[in-house]
Amino acid sequence: MNRKISKLLVLALATSMLFVLPSKGNDVSDGFPVADFTFEVDGYNVTFNASMSYDSDGFIVNYTWDFGDGSIGYGEVTEHEYAEEGIYEVWLTVTDNESKTNSTFKAVCIDLTPPSTEYQLLPPSPTGKNGWYVSKVKIELIAYDELSGVKHTYYSINDDEWTEYTGAIYLEEDGNYTIKYYSIDNYLNQEEEKSFGIKLDMERPYTICNISQSSYDGWYDDILLVSLEAYDNLSGVENLYYRIDGGSYEKYVENLTVYEGRHVLEYFAMDKAGNAERLNRREINIDMTPPEVTLSPHKGFYIFGRKIISSDFTLIIGNITIVAECSDNLAGIKEVEFYIDGVYKANSSSPPYEWLWDEFSLGSHEIKVIVYDKAGNKAIKTEDVVAINPKWI
Repeated sequence: MNRKISKLLVLALATSMLFVLPSKGNDVSDGFPVADFTFEVDGYNVTFNASMSYDSDGFIVNYTWDFGDGSIGYGEVTEHEYAEEGIYEVWLTVTDNESKTNSTFKAVCIDLTPPSTEYQLLPPSPTGKNGWYVSKVKIELIAYDELSGVKHTYYSINDDEWTEYTGAIYLEEDGNYTIKYYSIDNYLNQEEEKSFGIKLDMERPYTICNISQSSYDGWYDDILLVSLEAYDNLSGVENLYYRIDGGSYEKYVENLTVYEGRHVLEYFAMDKAGNAERLNRREINIDMTPPEVTLSPHKGFYIFGRKIISSDFTLIIGNITIVAECSDNLAGIKEVEFYIDGVYKANSSSPPYEWLWDEFSLGSHEIKVIVYDKAGNKAIKTEDVVAINPKWI
């Protein structure tokens, strides 16, 4: 049977159309009989019933069947067993009492084989590592039935309700998916349930950096322990990498010890699906060294702020500008505080770090400056002086 006729027969079956082909030259209106029949399929057995056939001006004396497989049968009602599946052209020829004939045919489908369904994925294979997809996945279910044709295809995702397949399925959220599916043909043969799995992880891992102490204006004043904790919500963390000050990347296995200096810590995690965290960059600045400071006045004889001569002690007559010359190699100077006899007098947060002492004084005093750097380290400098400032001079 050629392809064109086969398609015609399947169409005839699917739409329950009846093709009645009278014998050449025979016109029913001229007293020819009418041939018609029904059939019921039960596996390989088919029951044919021609009781719908009639003759308007007489009666039918013969029913001849051509079962389409080389076999012939007779009778108004007859049964035939087919040896194999297929689509068969079954012809019925009826003869009336005047030896007039007419014929018709129908397509009979013997279909005991369920359809077959396959799936296609786009991308066709995992785009990540370890069998994971790291991009959206398109699923198409392609069903085929050679004889009666596919009637329905159904699918279920992660044991959810069965849904009739009508077009491509898209997986657009992370997860472990189990897709089950099957098809039914037009003879209600049902395919055994099939399934496949898809692992989808499009989310990057993330890392939390913990430092053993709090900073002060962005600076730390002691050796630090730095811990890195990587997390991934689905496939899991595979590795965590770090480097300090532009060195080579290493796998993180234990807490990092960071010593004094200006440092840059860079780190990122990789999950088991192949997703890489965006590079994290953190500055870690440690200054454990107090500032250096020199104090003026110091060891000399001063008149109204001018040093006249050096000596083993400090004598001040009149007012004087107290100057703190200070430096800090890492964090830098934040503030200088000035005290007289332990009493706070003033502060300075930018150079020159100085304060004019112009108060009544007569006798021994202690000048003290406290210098703070931006890491919280401090240096203290004191000077014992004898000061005479009656204020009216």
